[in-house]
Amino acid sequence: MQNNATTPEEGAGQPEDTAPTQSPDAGNQPDGDGRVLADGHWSLKYGDDVYGPYTYEAMEGYIAEGRVAAHSVIAPTGSEDWQEARNVTIFAAFFDEERANFTASTPSHPRDRETVYGSKKGQIDRRKRPDTSNFIIITDIKSRHGATLEQTIMSLGSALKVANNAWVINCAGTAPGILNQLSKVVSKQDGLFVADATRDRTAWFNFGPETDAKIRRVWRKPV
Repeated sequence: MQNNATTPEEGAGQPEDTAPTQSPDAGNQPDGDGRVLADGHWSLKYGDDVYGPYTYEAMEGYIAEGRVAAHSVIAPTGSEDWQEARNVTIFAAFFDEERANFTASTPSHPRDRETVYGSKKGQIDRRKRPDTSNFIIITDIKSRHGATLEQTIMSLGSALKVANNAWVINCAGTAPGILNQLSKVVSKQDGLFVADATRDRTAWFNFGPETDAKIRRVWRKPV
């Protein structure tokens, strides 16, 4: 299986034949199985080839351009959790209007959205990033999944429960990535809010359009 650093081809989920290829970012670290991990990054699978890793922001752009389609097969980089993009919580809203009300996030830091030219377009140099981040997770659980959710949160990294529905955590990943992981163990009637205190970003699930708009007004980047 080949890892390629190219941009996806429009509509098909297939990377461009004319784009240069290379192995994933050398700053990523292998896990115990020798897989290359890129926390908060995504890979695209087309046939037997794997392309990436791509940042969340790059994936947003590729979806908007039609380069990543609903049927494109993606996974967090370094994992084998391959799914169609329409079934991945943090991207589902781009393809399913009904689910658009459930998942949202604030913009990343402007540095994360800087254009990168050449073969590393859409990728992040992890040598310039901290290995872990500080997160605050707040939940509003109405289903019976509270215990399972708490176990999942505590397994993310160094964690402390500071209230019945709030945790502070230090772990690898991003707010959208952690939201995606936690949303798999809750129902649509439950609410999740993840704040990345290190990267100054938030992501949330199932708070409705009115709260979405208010969060975006309140949570602003430093000027």
